[in-house]
Amino acid sequence: MTKQNHKTGFLVAVMVFCAIILRVLGKFDILIVPGGIVRSLIYIALYIGWGISVSKRIIQVQVRHYLIAVSCLLVFWFVIRTTNYFFTADAEIKRQLWYGYYLPMLFIPLFSVFVAVSLGRPANARLSKTTLLLYIPTVLCLLLVLTNDLHQLVFSFPEGEVWTDKNNGYTFGYYFVIGWEILCALAAFIIMLIKCRHSQRKKYLPFLLLICSIGYALIYVSGAEWMQLIGGDITAAQCLMFTGILECCIQCGLIQTNTGYKELFEAGAIGAQIVDSDWHTRYSSSNALALTADMMRSAEKNAAMLDNNTLLRSSKIDGGYVLWQEDITDITALLEKLEENRKTISESNDVEQENYKTKVKINTVREKNRLYDRLQAQTAHQIELLDQLLTQYEAEPAPDIRRSLLAKAAVIGAYIKRRGNLMFIGEKSNVTDTVELSACLDESFANLELMGVECAIDIPGKNSIDIRDAIRVYDFFEAVTEAAMDDLRFVWLKARSIEDAVIFYLQAESKSELSALSMLADTCTCEEGVWRFSLRIGKVGEQA
Repeated sequence: MTKQNHKTGFLVAVMVFCAIILRVLGKFDILIVPGGIVRSLIYIALYIGWGISVSKRIIQVQVRHYLIAVSCLLVFWFVIRTTNYFFTADAEIKRQLWYGYYLPMLFIPLFSVFVAVSLGRPANARLSKTTLLLYIPTVLCLLLVLTNDLHQLVFSFPEGEVWTDKNNGYTFGYYFVIGWEILCALAAFIIMLIKCRHSQRKKYLPFLLLICSIGYALIYVSGAEWMQLIGGDITAAQCLMFTGILECCIQCGLIQTNTGYKELFEAGAIGAQIVDSDWHTRYSSSNALALTADMMRSAEKNAAMLDNNTLLRSSKIDGGYVLWQEDITDITALLEKLEENRKTISESNDVEQENYKTKVKINTVREKNRLYDRLQAQTAHQIELLDQLLTQYEAEPAPDIRRSLLAKAAVIGAYIKRRGNLMFIGEKSNVTDTVELSACLDESFANLELMGVECAIDIPGKNSIDIRDAIRVYDFFEAVTEAAMDDLRFVWLKARSIEDAVIFYLQAESKSELSALSMLADTCTCEEGVWRFSLRIGKVGEQA
């Protein structure tokens, strides 16, 4: 219990004690009427104050409304009770006011049930229609009491006497009404007890007060003189007990309140503080850092760094701001670890990239060496022939012969070059076209003309052929050229495209014996020193 609660409890105790003193004085015929009125005003002020306190403390709308209604009923009860005792002499009016006691007596327990049912529900939740049906038996009980003069099913009166609360008896209706009150009170408390999720500490207090209230009512009704002398009137006692029961439910957590947050906020370890519009601290948790106004303003729109591991955030609230510290130690450590990993990965990537580049270079060199070795193997004869020609060129003194040797070397060199191009094309694709073959032959023919050989070539169109067939044609041309190189006079090459093949015709005038090359061609004839060959190759690599 907080210091404020101690003060409030002490004030209530003083007020109740004063009311008891006034009642005792009235028993001795001292200040009966003034003391009784002041005593009533004390209780009325007490219940009005309790109602105002409830309106400020209770969060849930329905719970707050029903507790305020209970407070109003308590005030109403005391008003009609005071009117009955001090301001009315007519027996008929006094009896009707006495019947009016049962309006708060019946509806206070009912509203307590509604309070219990509303606990733990959303702030604006409404009671179900089934729960509101409890109004029906309560209203019927009240009507039974208010119409007692017609049937005397609740209170009975002796014949020939004035009907008052001094000479009445009780019939079955009275016990039905009292039973309904007790049932509602017990149901309200049991529902609160079931719904409460807090500590069980001090929950016996409402229960003890409830037992006392029921016991007092039963003893008072029995007419025991000692209770009439000690307990006073039932209105004052029951109102106090009803209020005490509900307040105990609030204090022990059966009814949740909007109090204790300042202490909770200060005791919390959330590193937060609440400031007003001028940045003056109003509330602060125990571990909140001392902040200057400038530091607070820096976090007004965006989060501000207090240090490497602390982030200050703020949010606008009514009348000021709430600021809280956010520990980002783990995030900072994680970022540092990520940065360290990034550097490590970056260094590793640099090494991997260098290794990759080195591997690419090695593989490139290996591929080049493989291709060069393959070219060397396929042109070994021409390389050897070229070497012989160049050796003869170095040793030959005669300019005409040197020029002839150099021309022959140029022819062999052009072949080696172009043969390599065809081989490289074959590494990427199995198909080429007659244009590429024509370019190879053009270069070879251009070098043959340096030897004084008349040349003519005619390869029309662009036809796709197998790269192996292109190499076959070029190799055959080179074989004829090398075989007849010493006395070759003219070379003529023509290609003709038919539906599914390309036919190459080669004519060469030479006295050399070229019949050995007939096995490389499809046809071979010789007439007056002119050799005629033909090669038929399929288009797109298909042999016709």
